Amino acid sequence: MLNNIFCKNLLFISFIIVILIIPVLVFADADKIFKKNSKAVVVVVTLNEKGEPISQGSGFIVRADGAVVTNYHVISNAKDIKVKTGDKVLDVPTS
Repeated sequence: MLNNIFCKNLLFISFIIVILIIPVLVFADADKIFKKNSKAVVVVVTLNEKGEPISQGSGFIVRADGAVVTNYHVISNAKDIKVKTGDKVLDVPTS
């Protein structure tokens, strides 16, 4: 009887510890990942033929030469594309 109560209490305490500690570890990792990679994140703005913004999305730099990956739906109808990284706005050649 005492052994059964002890096991239930131990299980409950273990559950509480897991509930309290795991989120802290996960958020710490997320914060670390964000700090390490945030400079690679860019904003992609697409413009129509009149130069008016029609879409905006995010992307990230994947190579040292500046190649950016974003979702196709962000750029699919673009006549012009701008990429904002930090305080710079860069024109993207479209063909």
